[in-house]
Amino acid sequence: MTYASLVIHGGYTVLRSSPDGQIVADPEGIFDFDTRILSRHRLTIDGREPTLVSSGKPESDRWWGVLRIGRPGGDARAAVLPQDALEVRITRVVGRGVLEVLVIENHSGSPWDGDLLLELDADFADAGEVGRRRRQSGTIVRTWAPAAGELTISYSVRHRKRGLERAVRIRVAPLSRAEWTGAGLRLHLALPAKGTERLVLEIASAVDGVWRSPAEDEARDIAAERDRWRARRPSIEGASPLGGVFDRAADDLFDLRNREIEATIDAPAERRGWFVNAGVPMFTGVFGRDSLTAGWQSLLLGPDISRGALEVVKQTQATKDDPWRDAQPGKMIHEIRRGPLAELGISPRDGYYGTQTSPAMFVIALSETWHWTGDTDLLWRHLPAALAAMEWAGGLGDSDGDGFMEYETRSSAGLKNQGWKDSDEAIRYPDGRIVENPIATVEEQAFHFVALQRIAEILVALELEDRAEPFLAAAARLRRRWDEAYWMEDESFYALALDADKVAVRSITSNPGHALGAGIVPRARARAVADRLLSPDLFSGWGVRTLSDRHPSYNPFAYHLGSVWPVEQATFALGFRRYGLEEHLDRLTEAVFDAAAGSPDGRLPEALSGHPRGVTPTPVAYPNANRPQAWSASAVVQLVQVMLGIYPFAPLGVLAVVRPRLPASIPSLTLRRLRVGAASVDLHAERQPDGSATVRTEHLDGHLLVVNSGPPNDVETGQHWTDDLQRLALRHLPGHLARAARIGVGLEPEG
Repeated sequence: MTYASLVIHGGYTVLRSSPDGQIVADPEGIFDFDTRILSRHRLTIDGREPTLVSSGKPESDRWWGVLRIGRPGGDARAAVLPQDALEVRITRVVGRGVLEVLVIENHSGSPWDGDLLLELDADFADAGEVGRRRRQSGTIVRTWAPAAGELTISYSVRHRKRGLERAVRIRVAPLSRAEWTGAGLRLHLALPAKGTERLVLEIASAVDGVWRSPAEDEARDIAAERDRWRARRPSIEGASPLGGVFDRAADDLFDLRNREIEATIDAPAERRGWFVNAGVPMFTGVFGRDSLTAGWQSLLLGPDISRGALEVVKQTQATKDDPWRDAQPGKMIHEIRRGPLAELGISPRDGYYGTQTSPAMFVIALSETWHWTGDTDLLWRHLPAALAAMEWAGGLGDSDGDGFMEYETRSSAGLKNQGWKDSDEAIRYPDGRIVENPIATVEEQAFHFVALQRIAEILVALELEDRAEPFLAAAARLRRRWDEAYWMEDESFYALALDADKVAVRSITSNPGHALGAGIVPRARARAVADRLLSPDLFSGWGVRTLSDRHPSYNPFAYHLGSVWPVEQATFALGFRRYGLEEHLDRLTEAVFDAAAGSPDGRLPEALSGHPRGVTPTPVAYPNANRPQAWSASAVVQLVQVMLGIYPFAPLGVLAVVRPRLPASIPSLTLRRLRVGAASVDLHAERQPDGSATVRTEHLDGHLLVVNSGPPNDVETGQHWTDDLQRLALRHLPGHLARAARIGVGLEPEG
C-alpha cells in the first residue's frame, strides 16, 4: 500500500481502493473478518471510467468523491457543449459492511441516456493471501434476485474436517432498470437536462451464518460518540504542530475500536472499556500484546482502552497445553484471526499464543491502569489471571530453569521468534547468520523484571505482602544475573539475546533500549546505553533503528532489520526520563514529533524506514505499513506524557511532575482535562532557556496533590517523588500503599 491508496475502516470492515474509489487490483478490496468479500468494484458509464475531480475523508469510516465523465461530441454551437459532462458523486460509510450512495447528475442542457455498469466480484481470499499464493480455494456461487435487487455471492470451502461459509450481498435501490449481466449490475439511466439519479448500495457480509448489514443510525451514533469523546478527552492547546499530532493519535485510537469484540466482553458495562484493532488494513481483531501496549501507553487519555484489553486478554488466557497453537496454561493470547486460513485450521491463528510479551504486558497494563484510576476492584478482578501469567513465565516460560525466559516454537505453522520482534528473520548473529531456537532475547527478560515488580506491587496494594516477597526476590536475582549475561564491555552495550548454548548474540539492535524503560539497567551503565542508542548507526534522525546500519543484514525497508518503530521510541524515551538523561530525551522526542508532523495527516505509521534524516525531506514509511496503528498512536500519547514528566499515583491522590521539558519550538502549552482518579486538572507548562519547563496547575476539580519530583533511577541524584511525600509529612497515608508506590516506580528491589 502506498500513500496514494485509500483506506477507510470501521470495526472488522476495511475498504482499500484506488484514490478514485475503484477496486480493480491487489491489494484492493472490501475486507470483513480478515476475508476479502469484494475483490472488484468498478464503475463505468457507457464503457468509460469517470475521472476523479476531488475527494475527502472527513472521518476514518467515511469517504466522498466527485468524479466526472465528459459527454462526447460537444460543440460550442450545439445542444451538447464541450464542457458538458456527467458528474458522479460517491459517498461511503464503512462499518458492518459498506453503505454507498451514488448520485449521477447531468450537467447539460440536453438529456442523456446510457448504461451504468458496476462490475462486482468476490474471491474470498484470506487477508494474508492477497497478492500471494492461495492456500485455500472453494466454491463460489453468484445469485441475482431481480425482485429484491440483490446480488448474493456465496462461498463454501472445506479443509480436512473443518468447513467455512461466507457470503456478500449487494442490495441496490431503487431497483428498477437493474439487471445482472454476469460481470456486474447494469442500470439503464435516462437523465433529462440538468437531471439527477440517486442509487444506494448496501454491501453486507455473512459471518457465522448471520448477516452483518451497515446501518445509517449506527453510523450516526458513532459520529455523535466521536464528538463527545473529542469534547471530554485531554487536549493540548498552544503547541502547533504538536497539538494536531496529539489529536490525530487520540482520534485514531477511538477510530480503531472494534465494537463487535467489545460486545463479547463478559463484564459489567462500566468495566468493558474499549477494544482497539491493532491496525488497518491488516490487523483487525484480537492482538494481545498490541492492545495491552496501546492501552497502558495511552492512559493519559483515559483508562477505557486498557480496561478493554485487560478483559479480552483475560478471557482468552490459555488453560490447557496445545502445541499447534503454542498454548500453555497461563499463557496470554498473541492473536485471533477470523479469515479462512484460521477458521479452516490451515493456520493456528484462530487462537494463537506464540508470544512471550503478552503475559508481562498484561501485568504492566493492570498496574499502570491502577496508577491512573486507583480502582482496587480492578486489581482483584484480574489478579487470578495475572498470577497465572506469572506462574507460566517463571515455569514453562523458562523451559530450562536457568532464570531466563526463552522461546521455542512447537507449532509447525507458528512463529519462529516470539519476543518483541516476532518476524522469522529478526534474530541474527553479527555475521548475518540466523539464530536458531531456543532464544532468550534481552528485552523479554527486562519485561519480565518489570512484571515481577508490578505483580509484587499489586499484591502489596491488596495487603497480601507475604505473597509479594518471592516476586521481589526473583526480580533482584534477575537484575543481577541479567547484567552479567548480556553486558558487552567492549561495546558498552547489551547483547541482543542468548542463543541455545547461552552464548551472547552480539548484534547491535534497539532491543536493549527496552531495558532502560524497564529500569533493569544499573545506573552506572545507563548513559552508555543511551549514548549507543543515539549513535549514528542506530539513530536515523527520526528514531532508533531496529538494527545497526553496520550489520550485514541491515536494510532500511526490513521489518525488524533496519526500520524505525514508533512504539519502541516511547519506551526508550521513558527510559531516558527514568534515568534523568535529559539531552537524550530531547533529541528523541523532537525527532519522533518531527516524524509525525512530517507524515501524511500527521499520523505515524506502523513503522518508518531506516533511511537517515536528510535523505528525503520527510520520513519514508515502511512498505505496506499499517496506518493507523494502535501502538504508534499510543506512542505519541506516551511521548507527550514523558516529555511533560507526568506520573500519576491515584491510590494516594498524587500526580508527580518529573523534570518536565519542552522543545525550543514550543515555548508553552496547556494540557486540558487530565484525569487522575476522580480528579481533573489543567496543567500549563512554560519553557525555560535550558529546555526545562515550569508547570503550574490552572484548574483542579477534585483532590489531587501535584508534586515536583526527580526521576526514580536518576544517574545524578536519585531524587524521587516518594521522598517528596515524606518531606511533605504525608506519613499518615496507608503504609501498604506507600510501599506499593515505591515498588511501582522501581525502588524495590534495590539495585
